[in-house]
Amino acid sequence: MDLNKEFRKTALDEGADYFGVADLSSAHGFIKEQGGNEVASYLLAISLGIRIIDSIVDQLPQREERAVAVNYRHHGYDIINRRLDLLASRISSQIQNNGYKALPIPSSERYDDERICAVFSHKLAAHLAGHGWIGKLYVDHT
Repeated sequence: MDLNKEFRKTALDEGADYFGVADLSSAHGFIKEQGGNEVASYLLAISLGIRIIDSIVDQLPQREERAVAVNYRHHGYDIINRRLDLLASRISSQIQNNGYKALPIPSSERYDDERICAVFSHKLAAHLAGHGWIGKLYVDHT
């Protein structure tokens, strides 16, 4: 089995709804500026996603209600992010055990409070892995 298929199988077996591999070469400058030389040294990124439960999303128009906000924060944010972090750690171990470097990036930790960003853009990785586009945010990949 090739490694991409092995990692995809692990991700899907462990509850991911989305798995993709992103070629980061087109965004090298942006990645280096945001996260530095170490983060920019990686040529590929694995993008993982877990779909939020429909009933939680359906309640979001009432997010001003405390019960809805608390439920979203807990299940739609905290729990999903923990699951993503555990899955990223597991796949990173698989990558390392196959002789390659891996650097799991926390799903929701800020690296720079002034720019409100992480050490690496998960949105960018998801976009480059084919999981969609980056909304209104413009990213210059040069």
